[in-house]
Amino acid sequence: MPKTTDEYLRRIGGLNVLFAASSVGLLLITGLMVYDDYNRSWKDYQKRFIRLEAEKTRAQIKSAEETVDQKGMAALQEELKEARAALDQRGRELETARKRLRDIETANYRDDLSFRTIKSTFDARKFDYEEARHDKASSTAAYEKEMDDLEKRLEVLRVTLLEHAKDKTAAETSLRDLTSQRDAAQKKIDDLNAGVDRLQKKLQKVAPRGFMRVAIDLLNAPVLDFVAPTLRIQQVVLDQNPIDIHFTRIPRADRCQTCHLAVDKAGYEDAEEPFRTHPHLDLFAGGSSAHPVDRFGCTPCHRGRDRAVEFNYATHMPDGTAQREDWGKKYGWERDHYWEQPMLARSRIEAGCLKCHQNVVSVPKAPRLNRGLELLDRVGCYSCHKIEGWNDRPKVGPRLNRIIAKATPEWMSRWIRNPKAFRPSTRMPRIFGLPNNQAPDDVDREEAEILGVVAYLTDKAEALAYPRLPGKGNAARGEKLVKSVGCMGCHAIEKDEAAPGVLQARNRREVADPVAWERRFGPDLSRIGSKAKPEWIYQWIRNPRAYNPDTRMPDLRLTPEEALDITAYLMTLTDDSPVAERASAPRPHPEARDRTLLAYLSQREPPDDAKASLAKMSDREKDVLLGEKTIGRYGCFGCHLIPGFEKTPPIGVDLSEEGSKPADLLLFGYAPIEHTSPAWFFQKLKLPRSFDEGHVAEFYDRLRMPQFEFTDEEAGALTLVLQGLTKEKVPLESIRRLSARDQAIEAGRRIVRDYNCHGCHILEGAGGAIRQSLVRNFMAEGRTEDEATSMAASIAPPIIDGEGAKVQPEWLFGFLKAPSPIRPWLAVRMPTFHFSDAQASTLVHHFAARENTVFPFQTFDQVPPRGAALQAAVKMFSPDYFNCWNCHQQGARKPQGPPEGWAPDLTLAHERLNPDWIAHWIANPQKLMPGTKMPTYYDPEDMKGSAPPDVLGGDPKRQIDLLRDYVFTLGQKRAANMGTQP
Repeated sequence: MPKTTDEYLRRIGGLNVLFAASSVGLLLITGLMVYDDYNRSWKDYQKRFIRLEAEKTRAQIKSAEETVDQKGMAALQEELKEARAALDQRGRELETARKRLRDIETANYRDDLSFRTIKSTFDARKFDYEEARHDKASSTAAYEKEMDDLEKRLEVLRVTLLEHAKDKTAAETSLRDLTSQRDAAQKKIDDLNAGVDRLQKKLQKVAPRGFMRVAIDLLNAPVLDFVAPTLRIQQVVLDQNPIDIHFTRIPRADRCQTCHLAVDKAGYEDAEEPFRTHPHLDLFAGGSSAHPVDRFGCTPCHRGRDRAVEFNYATHMPDGTAQREDWGKKYGWERDHYWEQPMLARSRIEAGCLKCHQNVVSVPKAPRLNRGLELLDRVGCYSCHKIEGWNDRPKVGPRLNRIIAKATPEWMSRWIRNPKAFRPSTRMPRIFGLPNNQAPDDVDREEAEILGVVAYLTDKAEALAYPRLPGKGNAARGEKLVKSVGCMGCHAIEKDEAAPGVLQARNRREVADPVAWERRFGPDLSRIGSKAKPEWIYQWIRNPRAYNPDTRMPDLRLTPEEALDITAYLMTLTDDSPVAERASAPRPHPEARDRTLLAYLSQREPPDDAKASLAKMSDREKDVLLGEKTIGRYGCFGCHLIPGFEKTPPIGVDLSEEGSKPADLLLFGYAPIEHTSPAWFFQKLKLPRSFDEGHVAEFYDRLRMPQFEFTDEEAGALTLVLQGLTKEKVPLESIRRLSARDQAIEAGRRIVRDYNCHGCHILEGAGGAIRQSLVRNFMAEGRTEDEATSMAASIAPPIIDGEGAKVQPEWLFGFLKAPSPIRPWLAVRMPTFHFSDAQASTLVHHFAARENTVFPFQTFDQVPPRGAALQAAVKMFSPDYFNCWNCHQQGARKPQGPPEGWAPDLTLAHERLNPDWIAHWIANPQKLMPGTKMPTYYDPEDMKGSAPPDVLGGDPKRQIDLLRDYVFTLGQKRAANMGTQP
């Protein structure tokens, strides 16, 4: 090493070593940096998917090869070999034919080029000639002569080209004649191998070999992967569906497909994630679906960070504790607190549908979300909370402005204290006796509040006195009427339907509900005799709207005797539960009442003035005032019409954008739950006041939401709805825009749900809950379950799918306004709902829109059968053929046999039914109404063979059309005058 001198301040050798080491270190660090940037997890997913796709393609190739007819292939190969041998023997002819075709094509190309060149020159001279003639120039004659020469040459070339085309056709025909046997054999082999060849090409593209494999590896290598890599980020840019980040709306760039490569590809339904096909590919993600991934992306529905390509950064959310622990081990998953819209967990994906599917009763393929929407309607969440889209909905609870005519103050106080102690299935939530009010002072105060509410309701209620009953009914007849006339479509008598102990267990939500959801529309009648006064029951069932003009309870058009019998039966349904399980009546607590009132009054006036005001009141006035304050605090007026609170706004927070509220803005308190929005929603629905645990607050500052006793399934469904209520602004093209037909269908669906039409009728494949009660009635008479089910189906309200194609709009409108018996022998009655004209028109339009039929006007020009046609129609109606009058009523003439086997009056068909529907019904009744007792006379698979051969030449279409015309004219005066009745 040279010694340092004045020229060098450091040892040069040492500096060289240091520089070399730092250069190597920098090179290593740069290499590691490049590798770290290159080595992304999504690339590993794409490599794994390529291998998976290659394996799948190889399996498909193997399967396709196994399906190839090997014997047929061998025969074709032999045929091809023979054809080639024969063609080789004619080699000189083949070469001559090919040479002749080449010579013709060469000459044709040369002459065509000459023709085009001369044609362009001719067009130019034509332009010059027209200009010179217009200007009257001396060169006009020269141009004209040149044009004539060019035109002659063009004509010669045109004829020559036609000759070339003729010669070419003849040469190609000659060549095909020589090669036809070989080409035909080769085509058969290619057709047989078409599937295998297609898959082989796909495999070559997915997993290339040789040079292509090396080239692709180089293109995917570090540093070189900027050129044209096959491993690359896949993204869908959604300019019209931006994402809100810190009050700035930027275009959404979905990169989910970078890892989820098979999301829109069929065939990977059973693959592991992230290589699985999206469920319901016909509806989601698929190119021909309603939500193609290239237009809708993924995050608008699933949420999450759109630009992320790493598992954790994408804010995946686990679905339950087990998955959370599994992800923690596999990916080191932790919840991202910095992204306000984390991905929806798998079981909560349906929440993403709500923002686009607005103003609809139900969302396709979203059963849990639909359950939540129906629950929201049933329990009336919108009564306390403002929810956009649920404005102006009717109150879910009964009117209380006439309550003293219905129930006693003693019953009212017990009911208010704990509604489920009297009726376990009630939708009325519990307000009092909840965990955040358990101190001795709280118990006394709540009892005083209950008595105050009763005092207020009785003091403000309208005096309505009913006369005494006009007689005494028969309870046995009343029971039969209740269980057969139609009451059980909306109501249940749980004590007759549930096993011992089930009612009490259901109050603790330990068992599944044995009664259909539709029969929860009205209250359980098990204890109605201990609640309502007999005079009120009698007047209510005769005319519900006289007591409550807004009620959805229909009028069954009961006679006074029927109403008395039903009243007598209902009064026998009393509270027979053990005394220990009943809610005891609250006791007066004057001190607690005064203390509570003083707390209310002191919030608006000085304490001394509050005490003075309180001292001037009588006990009754204090009770009424405390009742008013209690009703106002708990928001009872949200569900019930209560005098004095008609214009009071709801007490709950606005939930219209609750799904967008960050979890940090929710009060979790000391509740032992995960700090996420869905966990908070679920806990709030299950135990709404549990967030008060550990807090010290005056009673008026504590949580007030009542206890609904939701099951886990119900709370989960409502949580979905809350998560779907977001502030996100969806572009117009993404929102499901309802056509006029769709609007008519949805408006009708709303009325169908509001009036529980599904309780009696099967519509859109659901409903008909009343059949459960009818089956139970027949089984009580000793029938087997199969017999009872069959008999119930024959006398139950009809399936009304296809009603729009079946009946005439004018008839349906009149029937909905004022129902009249179609099958008078049946016990079940279509009630009178007192629909307004608008409601009836909406329902008629709904059924017409569902079937794409004409609305509102239809004209039918059916020609009555005459002469031989009339005789043929009567012949087919006769007992020797279809024997129609054996089942169908004919005016006043009734068929023989029991009523459950009768069919509707055909003399009313002309004013009720659509003639086209009559024809379809005769041709195949089972297709229109599966399970109907109407016989199928024409075999759908052999119409000609099943038609009577001696009528109209055995032509089934002519027979069906004749029967349609004949049925449609029955009952009309002109038909009667012609003597068409047999």
